Amino acid sequence: MGVTGAILLATPSISLLALSSKPVGAQSATEAARPVPMPQNFAGDVEIRIAELHNQLAIAPAQEALFRAYGDAMRTNAQAISAVFQQRAAATDFSAPARLRWYAQLTSTHADMVNKLIAPFDALYQSLSGPQRAAADRHFEQLQQRRLARGAR
Repeated sequence: MGVTGAILLATPSISLLALSSKPVGAQSATEAARPVPMPQNFAGDVEIRIAELHNQLAIAPAQEALFRAYGDAMRTNAQAISAVFQQRAAATDFSAPARLRWYAQLTSTHADMVNKLIAPFDALYQSLSGPQRAAADRHFEQLQQRRLARGAR
């Protein structure tokens, strides 16, 4: 499992480097002053990702507690990143230094979230059968490939 896959499972797709699809010089003053919007239906997206992974891994009854711990970590992460976006939405300073500080906070939160996923996912992964591990590896690889493809745009 790659770290990128864990991030993608933990949060909806948030581009950390590109906060806008336009180059900085192409943004109007109004666009540049807008806060970064909160991703829509963040909690619902996480629940969908949890359900998809549960189905793809064909979680057995004996693995439910381990999977639940991982799902709970994902939900906690969703709350943490939501708080970061809510804080940013309430901000009034959109200067370059303020944006840089927010980006640092966002990336730090992402790092914390990934670290919180490692232990529960590792425990779950250790309980998986060979075919389940192969499914998990494929799932995380596909997530990483999608992220890399978005970054190439």
